Parts: sequence; structure tokens; C-alpha cells
Amino acid sequence: MAISTDVIPISNVKMGIKSETTFGTGLDSSGADGTAYRQLPVLQATKPTFNVTRESRLLSGRGTVKNAADTIVTAKNGTVSCPFDMVATPELLLQHLAMVTNTYNADGSDVYTVEIDGTNNSTSVGGSISGAEPHTVNLAYYPKAAEGIKVAGCTVSDLTIGGDFGTSGGNLTMSGNYFSGFANPISTGSVLEQTFDGTWVEPDAGVFINMGSLSTKQLGVDGADQDMILKSFSLNITNGVNRVGSNTNGDAEAYAFPEYVATGNIVVKYDSEFSLSAADNVLQSFLDGQTCTLGLKFGDGTVSSESEMNILAELQYTGDPTQDISENGIFWNIPFECVQNSSTEALKISLFSGTNLTAM
Repeated sequence: MAISTDVIPISNVKMGIKSETTFGTGLDSSGADGTAYRQLPVLQATKPTFNVTRESRLLSGRGTVKNAADTIVTAKNGTVSCPFDMVATPELLLQHLAMVTNTYNADGSDVYTVEIDGTNNSTSVGGSISGAEPHTVNLAYYPKAAEGIKVAGCTVSDLTIGGDFGTSGGNLTMSGNYFSGFANPISTGSVLEQTFDGTWVEPDAGVFINMGSLSTKQLGVDGADQDMILKSFSLNITNGVNRVGSNTNGDAEAYAFPEYVATGNIVVKYDSEFSLSAADNVLQSFLDGQTCTLGLKFGDGTVSSESEMNILAELQYTGDPTQDISENGIFWNIPFECVQNSSTEALKISLFSGTNLTAM
């Protein structure tokens, strides 16, 4: 057989997602993918990893070398994972926040809010999906025609939102991992060697959330909210997702979300607002275990147009603030975790999206 001279550039490979109407089932029952995938603006599309069971055993009577016939590969009861890393568009950020928090609220006028509050976040997902909540998606990996993988029942196990004036032009980025309990390739769920007959659309082409649009930058220190000069921030949300049960195909019957954890890090300038003095001592905030408020408003704070978003968090410093020293001066590197404080949510994010989750 002759060798192939085909070369597949990594830039040719596509990845995309689209909402499911029933947990773990291809959106189009015919398998033809008549509705569009929202193409993910990743630099490199990463093939989903099938975490299945393979047992290679040396059985009695086989001598000193394993026999190929004794290897067992079990795709049932497995999981699938796939990383992503991209610049955040409002549509995709909303969709991924809904997957990792398992809640969202349409506030009207294209404004949507997600929260971590210990009450509204679902502890499980399975069965039919109403109004795109809880939110799961099909994930498509498509290198070329007549090749590819479609994974059903995908949620987000962890999501990191980051903003840094020195990275990506100050545009917010988002990264994390997809998780699925549908590792057995069958026609009703995840499939291999898949031709995607549907279309691909770009979400919010050219629309980003930029650090330069911040109108409010406040952080609590030593018992008071202070205005800050911000260098960067990161916010990580995890939900501890686990698959539950197994149907006749070996696919998950539900997912459990045992704990929602939001942690992060913020880098602020060492100045008269964030110092070691009596009134604004960042070390004292850590040693006293104080609850502090973080407020970031991208845009004018009204969340009324594209690229606007508000982040409000109740947090505690989780470590002694360290110093970030550069030619720009000395900055405080402050790690934190978001915590429930009486009736105040641990984390609340409101953002503007021209597309509702039900249309994604």
C-alpha cells in the first residue's frame, strides 16, 4: 500500500458546541446535525480523551508473555475529558458559566446572571432539559470531512476566567475542561467517524470583554472597600462533577455536583489604599479572616450593551499576600476564595449577551 502525502494543519481542525434538549443525546435525533455548532475560537483544537478501562493481564497458563486475546477494553462506564483555552466572547462565557454553575437567570434586555449561592446551583443533572437549564452540550471535534468525534452529555467541570493588561491585549480569557460520562460510542450519544452535516457559526465575532473598560475596581481591605489599581485577576470555578449510574449502553444516567468552589487571585498596586498601615493593611485582612467584597464592573455598570459585565464576590484572603515587583512598582499578589456571607452570594456575575442560552 502506498504512503499518503496528506498533511493536516492544526489550524484546519474545528471544535464546536451546541445545546442539548435531552441530557446525553445528540440534539438531532437523525444524527445529521441540522443545527449549527458554535465554533470555539481556540488556538489549537484538542482531541477529546476517552478515559476507559483497559486491562492487560498475564493469565495462568500463558507462560511469561501476555497474550493479546486476554486484553480487555471496556468503553462502558467511562468518561471523556477535553481541555479548552480561548479569548472570552460574551456568548461563550455565558454558556460556560451556565455549565459550570448549573444555573442562570434571564434578567431581561439581554442581561443574564449566574450565581454561586448554595441554593440555586443544581446538585445533579439528568433527563430532559427545560429552557437550557441545567445546561449540557454536544462537543464536536472535526479534523476533516468523514472524520471526527461527537461527544454527548458534556458539561464543564472547571472554568478559569482571567484578565491581564499584559496578555491578549487585555481581553478576558477563559479556560477549563469539558466532562462527559458518555464514553461508549453509539448512535444515540457520542459517536466516532462522524461527518458533521450542519453548519458552523462564530459566536460574537470580534466582540470581547476588555480590562480597559473597567469603570469600577474595588476590593475590601482591613474592613473597608478601597478603589484599586489592578494589574490582573483570575477566577476559578469548580463543581466536582461525577457520573452517576449506568444505562444499558454503559452511559451515565446522571451527573452529581457535590460542591461548588470559587477561588482566585488578584494583583493590585501597593499604595495608600492597599498598604501595611493601620487603616488599609492587607496582611491584617488575612490574619483576621475578614470577609471582603470584590467588585469589578466592565463598562458603565449598567450591563446594557455588548462587552459589559459585572462581577461581585464575597471573599476571604487564603494566604499571606506576597509582593509582585516590577518596573511599574510593587504590587500585592492576593489569593482568595469566595464564601457565602449571610444572604449575600459567594459569587455573582451579570453579563450582556445578544443570544439566549436556548438559542445556542
